[in-house]
Amino acid sequence: MGLIRLIILALLVYLVWRLIKTVTGRGKSSVPQSTERMLRCAHCGVYVPEHLALPHKAHHFCCHDHRQAWLEQQGD
Repeated sequence: MGLIRLIILALLVYLVWRLIKTVTGRGKSSVPQSTERMLRCAHCGVYVPEHLALPHKAHHFCCHDHRQAWLEQQGD
């Protein structure tokens, strides 16, 4: 009978701990959610964060080499 009481007590402690964790917000993921736009490279199609994308007129690129290759293809 003592083992059953111990298991029930441990379960209650765990449930109370989870409830407190949920209410205080500490159960949330520590990884921040990014709201930054992702832009598609006009040359290869890979998506890159807006702050890393290299713009040229209305197009965006993932690296200098792809921007240069696209410009050479387009004759721009």
